[in-house]
Amino acid sequence: MAPKNMRLKIEELKTNIGLIKNLDKNLYNPIVVCPDAGQFSARLKRLDISVHILYLPRWRKAKSYPFRRLSAMRLSKLAAKRHIDLIHTSNLWSNYYGWRVGQSLKIPIVSHVRDILKPERIHKYLFGKFDKVIAISERTKEPLVLGGVPSEKVKVIYNGIELSEFSVRMSRKADVLRRDYPLRKHLVGLIGRIEPFKRQKEFAHVVAQVLKVRQDVSFLIIGEPAGNQSDYFRAVQMTIEEYDIGEHIVFTGYRRDISEVLSSLDLIVSLSAGGVVLEAMASSLPVVGTDIASASEMIDDGITGLLLPQDDFHAVSEAILRLLGDEKMRNEMGKAGRERAEELFDVRKNTRLIEAVYEDLLNH
Repeated sequence: MAPKNMRLKIEELKTNIGLIKNLDKNLYNPIVVCPDAGQFSARLKRLDISVHILYLPRWRKAKSYPFRRLSAMRLSKLAAKRHIDLIHTSNLWSNYYGWRVGQSLKIPIVSHVRDILKPERIHKYLFGKFDKVIAISERTKEPLVLGGVPSEKVKVIYNGIELSEFSVRMSRKADVLRRDYPLRKHLVGLIGRIEPFKRQKEFAHVVAQVLKVRQDVSFLIIGEPAGNQSDYFRAVQMTIEEYDIGEHIVFTGYRRDISEVLSSLDLIVSLSAGGVVLEAMASSLPVVGTDIASASEMIDDGITGLLLPQDDFHAVSEAILRLLGDEKMRNEMGKAGRERAEELFDVRKNTRLIEAVYEDLLNH
């Protein structure tokens, strides 16, 4: 069978790299359109993926109005030239362009939704005009349906990760954190860019409460400040100074060796959900998380970790203390987390589910 073609307009996310990498190349020839030549397009080229750089202005911005139709025409021309069979958009801002190309070429269009939107915003992003909408969780699906998208049009497929990149708890001989920093007995990490959404400032409050009970813990803030978040970074540092807990906190900056870093920790704290929860589970680490975004569908409370109310930081600190005091519980939750990751969040399995969506549309 000749490979079917499609266009993917996607953000620089690990989940999207995983999808493109794991598509069955005997059936699909992914052709990716990027707005600029950055790290994402470079990574795709290293995977021998066909990449086209095409500026697509944010179509809902007033300043884009004079240019968006021309950009859509250029994209349609490219799609026609490459004999595209299906369009897959992967962020809100590409929906208009995907819809225009789908209309022009009369081919099916799929939108991928990773944000929890307000129901009243759904119509603004044209979801009702797509043949299928993929939501990354039931919580993501709910406002789509409330906003008028027929439930049968929305398919829930969880984000997946490359499980092979995360070993099942390396030996402590490979403890890269203790190699690089002087640390205490127990290690608790929070991973993510330093920005308000990741809630490092709130993490400092949690740390202060844990340290009232036990002092044999080092807390690692793993990630670098987002480009426009220097003020927030300073606010985090000031909070740490106010609590006088600096000797217990290490800022590691950006780390490329995340799988090794995870193997070095005793547990992960997540106050914002996201892919790090899945990476921790894949690394057989228990997770202390808050019920925000899709965390409740990632963490099986009491089985793979502990899930607390979103702003109850006292409960978060109590959960950390509970796990630090019970190595058996940590190990059991870590094992269950790996099993859950293998069952629900394997990028290869979830890519097959997305391919089934494609096949259903292409064969009708």
